[in-house]
This record gives sequence, C-alpha cells and structure tokens, in this order.
Amino acid sequence: MPKLIGLLCALVALAACVLSGVEPLTSVLRAVLAFVVGMVGTQIWYVFFATRIEYSKEEERGQGS
Repeated sequence: MPKLIGLLCALVALAACVLSGVEPLTSVLRAVLAFVVGMVGTQIWYVFFATRIEYSKEEERGQGS
C-alpha cells in the first residue's frame, strides 16, 4: 500500500509540473520527492493511527468452543 500511495503522490506532482510548465529535471525530482514522502507518510500513518487488533490466547480459546 505505501508504494501505491507514493505512486499516486508522484503522479500528482508530475501532472502539476507539466501543467505549470516546469523544467523536466525539476519535475522528475519533485516526483521522486513526492514518492518518498508518500511512502514515509503511509508508514507513519500505519504506525501511529491504524488500529491494531490483538487477541489474547483466552479469547481465541473462547471463540473456538
């Protein structure tokens, strides 16, 4: 999932650069930066905000009966 979010960020950055008429090298650098920021941001989201469900062994035993 982080790669997908990073790819979407990179595509948005490239589209914005093309529409604004920025130099090609600058456009690619911005897209790479957006890709990295998207990947890191997604990882941070998973670490801090995604809910984790942890079952104890007692709950697993209770559901199996």
